[in-house]
Amino acid sequence: MSFGAVLSEWLRCLSGASGELMTVRKSLAVLAAAFGLNLAATGAVFAEPSYEARAAYDRGVAAQQAGDMESAVTEWKEAAKGGHTGAAWILANLYDKGVGGVSKSEAQAYEYLLIAARGGQPAAAVRLGEIYLEGNERIGLKRNYAQALKSFEAASLAQRADAQYYISLMHRNGWGTPVDRTESLRWLLLAAKKRYAPAFAELGRIHMEGEGVAKDRIDGWGYLMLANRFGDQAQRAAADELMEKYEGWMKPGEKEKALEMADTWVASHGGT
Repeated sequence: MSFGAVLSEWLRCLSGASGELMTVRKSLAVLAAAFGLNLAATGAVFAEPSYEARAAYDRGVAAQQAGDMESAVTEWKEAAKGGHTGAAWILANLYDKGVGGVSKSEAQAYEYLLIAARGGQPAAAVRLGEIYLEGNERIGLKRNYAQALKSFEAASLAQRADAQYYISLMHRNGWGTPVDRTESLRWLLLAAKKRYAPAFAELGRIHMEGEGVAKDRIDGWGYLMLANRFGDQAQRAAADELMEKYEGWMKPGEKEKALEMADTWVASHGGT
């Protein structure tokens, strides 16, 4: 997909067409608490963007549509300073990829991610969680499991499957929270219900290994088949690697039963 097409899709999502974004008002208290931050007495910390910020954002959109990315970026920077979530999210992506006439800058991307996440953009909260989970010495950020968990929990309030999956991993591995495989499984199943392939792959692995659940090769292989069915190219490749690992564990007839299990799961969760 071309840069222009990608940016147009971002703008479509930011307009609310995808239904993914939480409204700013709804997200203020939620994300403030999730990030351990407080609203100023005037509401200025996480207030809705000013009229000036909204106007700058609109001018940026118009400039982008006219092919003037330099002016678009200038306007979006002004809008982001005024707390405009959409502008900050666009800028975070531009700086992350080094496109749209800006030089790649992880530090700038991080700063705009903070603005976007605090304004109620759950995808930005997931990205922040990923940064905290790994750390980034290039911008002076150490790994911070506690902050990663807060970020993923904030994003999960918007019912994002990737956030739910990450929370599952945090509980399973004891990252920023005590090990709790029951809680991990609960979050993993929530992500799987949204047909999130990495969640299916992890369900397959833990059932094959008997890690916190009863060992079950049929269910394990069935979940791996679902990961392969619903994943993108990279996710299918990851599922294939697990299948290759567990291929020798399967007994005659079990793969056929696993296929039945996978088909039954799909039928009981909306079909196709």
